Amino acid sequence: MNLTQRLTEADLRFIVETVADRRQDHDRIIELVRDKEDFLEVMLQDDRLVRRILEDEEILLKISPFLLFTILMRRVRKDLQAQGYTIERVGIREAVPVFDALQVSEFLKEPDVESYLVDLLVSFTRINTWTLYFYRHGQFHRRRFSDLNLDDMIELANLVEEEARFPIYKRVADIALFISGVFPEYAARRRRLERGPLRMLVSVERLQSLEDYEEEGKRFYHLAAAHPAAKEIRLDRVLASLAEHFSFARKPLNLLSDRYIRWSKSRIFGGLSAS
Repeated sequence: MNLTQRLTEADLRFIVETVADRRQDHDRIIELVRDKEDFLEVMLQDDRLVRRILEDEEILLKISPFLLFTILMRRVRKDLQAQGYTIERVGIREAVPVFDALQVSEFLKEPDVESYLVDLLVSFTRINTWTLYFYRHGQFHRRRFSDLNLDDMIELANLVEEEARFPIYKRVADIALFISGVFPEYAARRRRLERGPLRMLVSVERLQSLEDYEEEGKRFYHLAAAHPAAKEIRLDRVLASLAEHFSFARKPLNLLSDRYIRWSKSRIFGGLSAS
């Protein structure tokens, strides 16, 4: 599915009215954009889109999460090319500059990496829970699972056959990348989270630092990339790249989180508080 097919009518109108703000024939421009993805790509990098997003607290009532993160990820790529360094968290409050921004920017240019990160962010704006009944150790069990809970997903992988594990491996790795990228302040805490939107997301006794999340993310991206299902849907290369360069994948999410959604991420990812 190409980019224009994933955008809603409201998304296209938001883009056109913001970028072509001196024109009156917005309907005509929208029709032109539908067939010209290259033209749309240029428009998506216009700074006016970012400014309008930052000025509107109710932006997600007007555009889709997909468009929101598509715009912001392109802006992050531009920021990385301009600033030359990224910020590496070394504790809850401490951070140091690392001069790897150009490498991170180049990583984002790899096929499907940037679009994968956009889809990852979109997937965490909603929550899916279900109850599973299964037989183990001579008795039936009833267990509630959430696809926002890392431990749930790992346990679920152990309950299903290997051929069904691909989406679970992928989700475990995605959770590790999402937490360390968007909520690194939680990943850096070495105590149980009693409050906040991530309080039920992971077992903090097992994952106590950003390094722990990185190791877990790499391991499960490797497992996902090696699964036959990954090649069937052409995700094997991007998953292998994420496994190999997990820290490079985390850096754009850190920048996006800190610079563009720092004060709104609890609203954007509000479903996490119900996990």
